[in-house]
Amino acid sequence: MGFWFSSLLCFLFHYNFCTTSAELITALPGQPTNVSFKQHSGYINVTDAHHGSTRALFYYFVQAQSPDPVSLPLTLWLNGGPGCSSLGFGAFMEHGPFQPGQNGILLRNKYSWNLESNMLYVESPIGVGFSYSNTSSDYILWNDTRTAEDNLRFIVKWLEEFPQYKDSDFFLTGESYAGHYIPQLASLLMEYNKQPNIIRPIKLKAIALGNPLLDLDISLLSGEYLWSHGAISDETLRLEKKVCNDSKYLRELIHKQRSQECNNVFKRVSDEVGDDIDWSDLLLPLCLPASFTQQFKAMGKHGEIHAKMARRGIQVGDPCLGDRILNYLNQPQVQKALHANTTHLPYHWDFCSGPLVYQDDSFEINIIPLISNLIMQGIPVLLYSGDQDTKIPLTQTRIIANILAKELKLVPFTTYANWYDKNQVGGWSQSFGRLRDGKNVTYLTFATVRGAAHEVPFTSPSQALTLFRSFLAGSPLPRPN
Repeated sequence: MGFWFSSLLCFLFHYNFCTTSAELITALPGQPTNVSFKQHSGYINVTDAHHGSTRALFYYFVQAQSPDPVSLPLTLWLNGGPGCSSLGFGAFMEHGPFQPGQNGILLRNKYSWNLESNMLYVESPIGVGFSYSNTSSDYILWNDTRTAEDNLRFIVKWLEEFPQYKDSDFFLTGESYAGHYIPQLASLLMEYNKQPNIIRPIKLKAIALGNPLLDLDISLLSGEYLWSHGAISDETLRLEKKVCNDSKYLRELIHKQRSQECNNVFKRVSDEVGDDIDWSDLLLPLCLPASFTQQFKAMGKHGEIHAKMARRGIQVGDPCLGDRILNYLNQPQVQKALHANTTHLPYHWDFCSGPLVYQDDSFEINIIPLISNLIMQGIPVLLYSGDQDTKIPLTQTRIIANILAKELKLVPFTTYANWYDKNQVGGWSQSFGRLRDGKNVTYLTFATVRGAAHEVPFTSPSQALTLFRSFLAGSPLPRPN
């Protein structure tokens, strides 16, 4: 770790950086009039000193809706997958300022997170969305370590282009497989800040993880959840408990040791749940008239792993929004306005189906010790879960939150109770912490979001904005007087 990090720092501070392309977006096609905030987009070259190829990550930056945006925090958002676009999901589906409506017109999102923070959406790693390498072999067996390294380079170089945000409070956020990305990036960032030649450390304040994959043996176990919602039978639940659960099934896929017993169990699960349900939300309908294709098109074993973890279309919130985003971001005039696809990639933009092939072993990394270490270094962590998500159920994230609190000897600062959004129950939450300098300091919060699916801000946007506002402020979620 020490040798590698010294090499990285040498590159970051003594290597002659390639030119980057931070460009102002004058206006997106179909954008509403009287937009008061600025938008930038472009590529950051994240090539390391010992690699012959050129790698570039695409970003979309939205200034805070404020007369003085620099006075507000800077938040970086990553989607998961691995291999899914933060531009398509985070920015245009979940909590960016606009969403494509009919006929290519962009509609304002009144729950946009740039009401509270400057928002930086990064398509990471390479091979996701518009991000790319000029060497096709880079896309093969990419992994968590290389993703974290590139993301750190991205942050350092982006702040060189936008120096006005170097002193901003900095927050790392993401969902799903970003449960791997964000803690590993945060750990590298903390090491970066400790180097003696860093004059202005990056002011990492906290991290938030939505419906996160943290531990393969805990996070993905969905049998009890599906059964409690009436989606699988008593016998199938018994088989998941006795014969093969989600974790065992995925490990067999990863290690090419598929057993007939696991195949039989999960064929039962698939048959009982059915094909006409979105696995990220049991409640909401499909977009029936759409020609929207399944996003995960990876071949072979990797595709099968994704088929278990991945969405089966985008059917929550507005069930046809995914169709419109796909169409919008593939329009030449939109890509020109975004300063995107400048190298004319040999494939169209898609949510999750780029050329990236991720290393299977990365799925098995247990992230819980990393989160524990971040908390011990004073970085607060928010774990939140949409209560309608079947892929990474809230029950499993709550188990992990309790494990962390117990291991770190954190004391409950609140009872487990409901929190409120606009006088309605937004979900349930509990916070944990300890005394520091004579004050109670919250280090860990677990929160559910009522009615939310895997992409929480998409299905419960008002609740998600309230959650985000409390997260940035480091304050408890609202409760009734």
